[in-house]
Amino acid sequence: MKGHSVNQGVVRAEAIVTNQVFGFWGGIDTNTGIIIDEHHELCGQSIKGKVFVFPEGRGSTVGASVILELARCGTAPAAMVNQKTEVILATGAILAEKFYDISIPVVDSLDKDPVAEIKSGDLVEVNGDTGEVYILKDK
Repeated sequence: MKGHSVNQGVVRAEAIVTNQVFGFWGGIDTNTGIIIDEHHELCGQSIKGKVFVFPEGRGSTVGASVILELARCGTAPAAMVNQKTEVILATGAILAEKFYDISIPVVDSLDKDPVAEIKSGDLVEVNGDTGEVYILKDK
């Protein structure tokens, strides 16, 4: 799939996918990377080291600092793939690289819906340099 690069870097990791929007502020435990939003379908699951695929972010401007804290704690997603990436999410990924030298590639606006194409458990490569996302191994 070809899309728009929001933040650079290349990573291969297992995907975790939701069709629900996601709010980082109050939605995740930064010490573990586990989703704690009781109203979210992924509640209890970890995004640590995974390609987090979701339609778009929801909510607070504090989301960028939550992503930054995930990076500091070593619990950040390996990459994020969205239908539309809000500025707050992009800022969090960019700051993780600036403050902690941790690359979180972010790609959006793909030519196919990533939420429909990618399944949790798939091995995915996210190329934030070119804006491409590849499903390497289906679950």
